[in-house]
Amino acid sequence: MTAATDGVVVDAEAFVAEAERLTNTYDVAGAAAVYAADASLELVTDGAVQWHRGRSAISDAWAIVLGAGQRAGFVVEKELVAASERTIVNRWTGSFRHGGRCRGVESWVLDADGLVVEHRAETFLDVRPGASFRGRLAVLLASPRVALQLGRVERQVRRRGA
Repeated sequence: MTAATDGVVVDAEAFVAEAERLTNTYDVAGAAAVYAADASLELVTDGAVQWHRGRSAISDAWAIVLGAGQRAGFVVEKELVAASERTIVNRWTGSFRHGGRCRGVESWVLDADGLVVEHRAETFLDVRPGASFRGRLAVLLASPRVALQLGRVERQVRRRGA
């Protein structure tokens, strides 16, 4: 799959593979080099959002993320989901040295030179089955009203199906 940005053809699978390599080698300079000078990076981690604009700010953000990842023994596997003329979307799963898994989705928008101008990365830490006690507790703590509504509707649906 390729993304063509005004004549520049980007191999989307190779792009995602390189993003995986840069993450797993904790390469801050390499990660920052894929962005245009005025790019934006939005990092959403379990609902907490951070915005970074410009290559310098993005480099600092990756220094923090990759530095913490390196300390925790974080490794990631990325998989291409879709690519269009200027956009690449991938999902990823990750694990930490001492256990724990996480996952996420990324979207990358490229400029005419094939550099990233907009990147959004959504991360979900400590992913577990929604029906598990800890899964339900996590939703309850994060958003009690939503959790209660989900529980009520789930009981109604089960009663109808019984």
